[in-house]
Amino acid sequence: MKKILIIICAVLMTGCAHMRMPLLNGRCPSDFPIKGNAESRLYHTPDGKYYHLTVPEVCFASEEVARQRGFGKSR
Repeated sequence: MKKILIIICAVLMTGCAHMRMPLLNGRCPSDFPIKGNAESRLYHTPDGKYYHLTVPEVCFASEEVARQRGFGKSR
């Protein structure tokens, strides 16, 4: 939970153009399709096996941005 709050604060305070919070329906905006999970520090791409099962805690504009923020690609 603490990691989630840190990510939320970072996104809100920095106004990052490459990260967004999920929409109220639990999905990522279409221009931020990469789903990030704060607990596992993994990101999921739309072509990934578990993408549709993953509830994002943060959304990224690209895989590169997710990696820059310390997230690894799910397998």
